[in-house]
Amino acid sequence: MCTKIFHNCNSFEFLPQFLSISQLNYARKMEKIRPGKFYEVAFKICPVLALIFSLLVTITTLYLNEGLSLIFIFISIQVYLNWYSICKISSNARTMRDNYTKNDNIASVAIRITQEEDSGTKLKYWYCEYCTCYTYRPTQHCRACKKCFHYRDHHCFFIGGCILQLNMGNFILICFYTSLACCYSSTIIGPHIYDSLSEIIGEKSSYINIFLNFCFPVAFARFLITGQGTCLFLIILFNSLISVSIVCFLYGSWKLFCCLSGKQRYYPHVARRVELKEIFGSYGIWNFIFPYNGLLGLGDLNGKYSGDGVK
Repeated sequence: MCTKIFHNCNSFEFLPQFLSISQLNYARKMEKIRPGKFYEVAFKICPVLALIFSLLVTITTLYLNEGLSLIFIFISIQVYLNWYSICKISSNARTMRDNYTKNDNIASVAIRITQEEDSGTKLKYWYCEYCTCYTYRPTQHCRACKKCFHYRDHHCFFIGGCILQLNMGNFILICFYTSLACCYSSTIIGPHIYDSLSEIIGEKSSYINIFLNFCFPVAFARFLITGQGTCLFLIILFNSLISVSIVCFLYGSWKLFCCLSGKQRYYPHVARRVELKEIFGSYGIWNFIFPYNGLLGLGDLNGKYSGDGVK
């Protein structure tokens, strides 16, 4: 019956009738929350701002340290390598589209899907209204990247790419290495701020007074009232580093915990526990020193989905 109907139909509008109610509701919901121009600008500006901030921190730290620190250089290289790996995997990832979409019309695709579902096959399909094609589940469409991804977690504004199951290990590592880099820079910048504020703080000042003078609101208020902007730039940078360090460490730890405990969900798949080797790649602990899996290849998702969309 379905075959006869589709042989007489070449209209694209008729295709969603073969979608489930949950798929249609999800598509309509996503259509309502289409991002505006503000989000489109944020998608483009945030990665540039993050790169400028990282370079500014690196240059300032090396300048104040009055020499090259091998530890800081190693941590910085890890941040940039994992950043590049995430963007590379995100840009190269492809979904497993139905082969019929390349040669046949839409009706033929719908006929094939309907017949496979009726035959009891376990393959499940997801229709994307933006890419106008069927893909295998679990799949989500990213409006920032303008394409679909398998096992997608979220789009990171500051990295400029989608976080998938394939690059989740690189994302966790960049969170931890960013936190370490910020902590190291704080230990270099902090003493310089203290020396610059020694006349204001005093020798017998309390810890609370020292803490308040290191806070940006107090330093900015002092600058507005007295006009003394002593190391205001370093104070702003110091506060930013502390904030970024805490946020990155907590979020990276949370993502690692979710993966190990089975709370990590890639819609609409059921969550399951994964091992460290699945998260960080087949090279194991070597990926903490150099992101081999991210730079040398995308890898495989449990033998089912690969990064280039080949099954």
